Amino acid sequence: MIGGGWISKLNGLLAPPGITCLACGKRSRAVHRRYPELCEACYHAIPWIREPRCKVCGRATGCPDCSRPSAAQHRAFTLSRSAVMYSPVMREWLAQYKYRGRESLAPLLARMTGEAYGLLAEEMYTWGGQGRRRSSWSADAVTFVPVSPSRLLERGFNQAEAMAAEVALRAKAPLCALLERTRDTEKQSMKSRGERLLNMKAAFRASADAEGMMRALLVQSRYLSRQRDPLSVPSMPAPLRIVLVDDIYTTGSTASACSAVLQQLGEKACCSIEVYSITWARS
Repeated sequence: MIGGGWISKLNGLLAPPGITCLACGKRSRAVHRRYPELCEACYHAIPWIREPRCKVCGRATGCPDCSRPSAAQHRAFTLSRSAVMYSPVMREWLAQYKYRGRESLAPLLARMTGEAYGLLAEEMYTWGGQGRRRSSWSADAVTFVPVSPSRLLERGFNQAEAMAAEVALRAKAPLCALLERTRDTEKQSMKSRGERLLNMKAAFRASADAEGMMRALLVQSRYLSRQRDPLSVPSMPAPLRIVLVDDIYTTGSTASACSAVLQQLGEKACCSIEVYSITWARS
């Protein structure tokens, strides 16, 4: 009689090859080519935003916020794009990573965030109008929404920084810690839009090294090459493009608060700044 241990080994040898899906934990032979850690079912459950309906905030459906007449005055960034809609499935993925310490999900969510940057670069590349020469679009630097030291100690990581590192790799741009948080803010999920804006007021400031990093960015070859672009206006230097990364975009209050600080840095460095928000999810 063959022992139970031998039976298990034999079953393992005879079992079809496959993976244990990182999301659902089930064994599967059907894996997605671009995301081999996911089974086909979990990959197809991802609500990708391929064609945002709102060209400002990147929302996939109708957007009441950006249509308000006062919206532009509260927005310090150029536009925002997100990889996915914040569906119940995506909410669970983020909760497992962010609050339950399942850091094995970090590379997956970061790669997904990188897709949002790829779509942004492609979208910006197609802009320019009839008769104008197309030119590739790229960021000059990537930064991220910071967490407070106490939150970082509690959680052990900043999810926005991990996502930003992947975006920087994809953009072939430096990752710069330009911001720091001045205080812990209350959770935004249960607040109204006005309360969120108030909650974010003065929550961020420039990091100690930010001004030095800005000066370094202004002499890098990528930025200087745009000044020599024949389409540029000599009397108007090209703006410095900074991509700001976070995990979720809800009302844009966090992105606007951070972007306002980046705009102030630009004023000190005597250059204009364009901030592009990239997030993993759009709620």
